[in-house]
Amino acid sequence: MRKRAVALALVLLVVLSIAGAVGFLIYRPQATLDGDYRLLGLDQRGEIVRDSYGVPHIYAQTAHDLFYLQGYATAQDRLFQLDLFRRTGRGRLSEILGDAGLETDKFIRTIGLARAASLDEALLSTDARLALAAFAEGVNKLIEQKGDALPIEFLLLGYTPERWTATDSLVILKLESYDLATNYGTELSRANVAARAGPGALAELFPDTDLRPPAGLADGSWAAVEDAFRSPVALPGLAGLRALFGDAGTGLGSNCIALAGSRTASGKPLLEGDPHLSVRNPSIWYEVGLHGGGYDVAGFSIPGLPGIGIGHNARVAWTFTVAYTDVQDFFVEQPDPTDPRRFMYQGAPEAATAIRELIRVKGRPDPIEYDVLVTRHGPLMTGVLTGQLAPLALRWTALDGGRTMDSLLGAARATDWSSFRAAMADLSGATLSACYADVDGHIGYVLAGALPDRAKGDGRLPVPGSTGEYEWRGVLPASANPARLDPPEGYIVNANDRPVTDPTSAAYTGEWDPGFRAGHLLAAVQDQSGATIETLRRIQTDYTSPPVGAFRDAILAATPRSPLAATAQELVRRWDGTLSVDSSAGAIYESWIVHMADRTFHDKLGDTVYVDYLANARPTFALYKMLARASDPWFVALGDPAVRGRDALSALALDDAVAELRDRLGADPAKWRWGALHTVTFAHPLSVGLPGPLRALFDIGPYERAGDGYSVNSGAYSLATPYTLRSHASERMLVDLGDLDNSRAVLPTGESGQPLSRHWGDQTPLWLRGELHPMWFSRTRITDPDILVLRPR
Repeated sequence: MRKRAVALALVLLVVLSIAGAVGFLIYRPQATLDGDYRLLGLDQRGEIVRDSYGVPHIYAQTAHDLFYLQGYATAQDRLFQLDLFRRTGRGRLSEILGDAGLETDKFIRTIGLARAASLDEALLSTDARLALAAFAEGVNKLIEQKGDALPIEFLLLGYTPERWTATDSLVILKLESYDLATNYGTELSRANVAARAGPGALAELFPDTDLRPPAGLADGSWAAVEDAFRSPVALPGLAGLRALFGDAGTGLGSNCIALAGSRTASGKPLLEGDPHLSVRNPSIWYEVGLHGGGYDVAGFSIPGLPGIGIGHNARVAWTFTVAYTDVQDFFVEQPDPTDPRRFMYQGAPEAATAIRELIRVKGRPDPIEYDVLVTRHGPLMTGVLTGQLAPLALRWTALDGGRTMDSLLGAARATDWSSFRAAMADLSGATLSACYADVDGHIGYVLAGALPDRAKGDGRLPVPGSTGEYEWRGVLPASANPARLDPPEGYIVNANDRPVTDPTSAAYTGEWDPGFRAGHLLAAVQDQSGATIETLRRIQTDYTSPPVGAFRDAILAATPRSPLAATAQELVRRWDGTLSVDSSAGAIYESWIVHMADRTFHDKLGDTVYVDYLANARPTFALYKMLARASDPWFVALGDPAVRGRDALSALALDDAVAELRDRLGADPAKWRWGALHTVTFAHPLSVGLPGPLRALFDIGPYERAGDGYSVNSGAYSLATPYTLRSHASERMLVDLGDLDNSRAVLPTGESGQPLSRHWGDQTPLWLRGELHPMWFSRTRITDPDILVLRPR
């Protein structure tokens, strides 16, 4: 008995020792939030004032000190995230992850984000150069202070971060441009579908209000390159990247509303924004206030960049939604048969630029030599694509030099519509719909981002690179981008939908959202008067899904093939269409959509093309458009020609759905719940593969979520991996231009990226409930703050 007691005591001692050691390693690098210290490199006294949610409000007397302290505060909370972003954008993940990062590194080095960042650096203004250098100084001061007391991720991976540089920040800016530019995937998917199912399938599988067929079908360019896609083309290297950073895919979105004073209680504008981006932990955004040195702003920064991306200053407020313009094209190159490093152009061979990349891989003694070729059209994707039968080059605006850093800083200093629009003219790489409001009562919209000036074609399908017919002549002037100021209706709404109706507009072509969210938002605001912050909060957290009616009718039109299917159908019949977490009919409905898409498209496209189509297109919208054609040729089971027509296929999909739900949720359909399937987990990028207790330490969630991808309060998931959220409101912001201190904001996780920090996940309960915290602008409104005073040494 005594031996057993001793053994138990020893086990308990070991467990407590391990827990204590882990706790020490996690708590040791936590941010210092208050005190009075001296820092080498500061010009004058500054302060980092943190509110109850850990949001740093930085006060400085010079622009240098302002951005120095922003870099310092960001590194306090997000040092590992900064380094992970930097390593990803430079293609250096293999150095810390080993072979697991190799394919991602090859992909990133192929497209050349770091090369493009160096081009941006050469175009920086003096102000932007100062901001980036000062931000880097602040990050490096924090690294220097921490010594070996680094966040636990560095300990787990066995390395220390290198010093930060201004170019590192520009690399992160390019990485975020990549995150927002999805057209290349859709273009490849469209080519794969056209090669597998014929060009006629494109109108049905890629439906759009733009009824014109892709230009490549009319001008013969698709016929010239079609053979290159006889084998499905895929990008396997993206799997690792998506595992680290999420994969919103076509779930990328956002909502914005700007209400003029004629529609608000205060008589001043209100602005709402909530970008729908990949689910991440830590958040893609870092809330911050910056006061001094010519800046007076509050909002959300991208960790690693000085300034803010979204927010307001004392006069203007702005937010963005993703603009699905087409800024990426694939050119099918024709190799010179006598030299694999030369490619034909207008009848003559041209040498490609050869770049040798050395990729260091953890666990390997020698670096891997990896060669990249760059033609006149861009980098050849040969090393990262599978299935290609001819070399493809990627042309993309972000790979050219740009002034996006200046654009962001210019927006922060804008005082009116004219200066804000001038700042947006410098944005490139990504394209964004900017919604605007100011204290003088104006509201506006402008499409921000450089659009290609194509000599021929529309970019929807790959084109020949050898003829010279489809060259980019550069980019169009910013004045060509659509803009509106003070529309007579008194509101502006955008939810990733096409902002113009004129097919000749440069902004017309693209992979624009079908418009369900936009339509729902318009219905919510068009009769609005006396609106307040609370009015917009209710609108932005609404999880109504507009397509429910049409899909529900298709389920009810089926003839059930089993008693269980009949019971499920009856639940759908009595359902009010609300996708609440407790809805059994909601679970049936969503599962039916997954299986109806599978029944409709999978057997016709084959495994590879189908999975690619799910990832890079909008299959549920294609299905929605087909429902009105009960005898559409796609509604047939190739393995059983007797199953023909929408209703017959719907019955099979209902069988599939109830079988899945029975296996996952039990035998009683009345107890099935949408929330049991539809969840969000804010997974740390290193948590995959960790044992349960450690994974619980790094991850936040899972949590049940209502709605779906067509809800304003987005709950988008991929049909390839249902039903976990792939996209979410990555921040929510409400700005009151009549009283800036009445503004509200929330992150889905929290300010800190360090597990067990009191600001790790402290905003998650608010976010889940659709609530927001005060977005303080005046220092006097911040109650009981933590104050870190920093003086020059």
